[in-house]
Amino acid sequence: MRVPAASVPAGDARRDVRSFGAKPNDDLDDSNAIQKALDSLKSGETLYFPSGRYLTSRSITVRRPGITITGDNATLHATNPEDMALMVQADDTTVASLTFTAVTNVRRHATRTARIAVVGDMPGSPPKRIRNAVIRDNRIVNADGPGTPGANSSSASGILVQHAERFLIAGNTVVRSLADGIHITGGSRNGRVLNNNVRETGDDLIAVVSYADKGPAARNSAAKLANAWNDQAEKGLNRNILISGNRVSGQYWGRGITVVGGQSVAILRNTIENVPLGAGILLAREAVYQTFGVDNVVVEGNIVRDVQTGTPPYNVADKFSPGKRTGHGAIEVHAALFDDEAADDKLRGALSVRNVVVRGNTVQNTAVPAFRAGVGFDNTVRDGSASRHSGNGVIENLSVQDNRFDDVKDAIRLLSEPLKDSGLHCSGNQRDGGDYNSPSCKTAEPRLRDFPLHCSPDGQWR
Repeated sequence: MRVPAASVPAGDARRDVRSFGAKPNDDLDDSNAIQKALDSLKSGETLYFPSGRYLTSRSITVRRPGITITGDNATLHATNPEDMALMVQADDTTVASLTFTAVTNVRRHATRTARIAVVGDMPGSPPKRIRNAVIRDNRIVNADGPGTPGANSSSASGILVQHAERFLIAGNTVVRSLADGIHITGGSRNGRVLNNNVRETGDDLIAVVSYADKGPAARNSAAKLANAWNDQAEKGLNRNILISGNRVSGQYWGRGITVVGGQSVAILRNTIENVPLGAGILLAREAVYQTFGVDNVVVEGNIVRDVQTGTPPYNVADKFSPGKRTGHGAIEVHAALFDDEAADDKLRGALSVRNVVVRGNTVQNTAVPAFRAGVGFDNTVRDGSASRHSGNGVIENLSVQDNRFDDVKDAIRLLSEPLKDSGLHCSGNQRDGGDYNSPSCKTAEPRLRDFPLHCSPDGQWR
């Protein structure tokens, strides 16, 4: 399937939003007119925004499939920090070449506080994966000048993808979202995140996060998760995601590109710069957030530089502080298990981080190890009288090969005793121009499974 282009169809397929009552640059709310327009369009038609600024005081929802939304130097400006999303809840929707700005105050978490949300799983509605959404060549940017109150683009994530399938997020610019720049969750699968520019966000720049359970972690149990495993994996495990060609930098909290629970993820040829607090690339199972494990991941051809060495160019409410630096590696792998999860053979394996190849990357100028794995955990999560202890999780079948490490604190560092004993595979690495061999290199190269999604630069599914 060829990805739809961002160009506007000609003839009767194009409907001008002004014909439904929206008026640019009049400083009046256009929410009702835009929603009326979206509800009136038929599959194959385009809602076109001529040049100017359109105000929305609430979220706008795409309910009809097969619609394209685009414009010519048009801005959709959200005036309500609590309800601002363009919600895509229909298949075959394209959102292209628009600018999105917003009034914000504090970071929020509801779906409606993201700026663009592709969402197939909303409270009160039966779960349905949204298929073939295309979000491309948009700008999600701050409306005000640097340092002024509300100089952010979204109350939550800039682009949120939740319970979607065969999606494309490409060529977008996301600046100063109060949460993640691009956040993929809710069992999304078969998707591509290509050639986006994400910077100065309030959390991870691009994140794939898969939640295995919900509710208070202290009160849940391994038995509950094991009994519901198949259903939870179908609903919540993100899989088969390609993250390639993106340029990300300068967040004042969080990490660069993350897979915190996910299966068959490829992180290829991205540039990750100026990550002040955490990892440039993180692969992790986080017990306290009750995520899935990580399996079958390749991290290849990326440039990761200036990790925990500098300061962010934008820092809301002084959230960044050098004292909050995590010490994560530039490329970080870690895992944690609750005690009862570790005692269950099935969960112990399924909630591990395994089958990971880190290959052909360049890591430069870091105050932390270039590659670090096996950080120890000793956490107790409390909820009233209940508590659960989380400790070291399982990390296995790692390969670090053909990477270039320049001006880094350490090249490869393993922390947990089990991982030190088992070791990892490594070959062909260089440090500061010379061959680098680590005493941790003890195992054979892991073999990744085939990735179901293959795509070529011409934008075709294969």
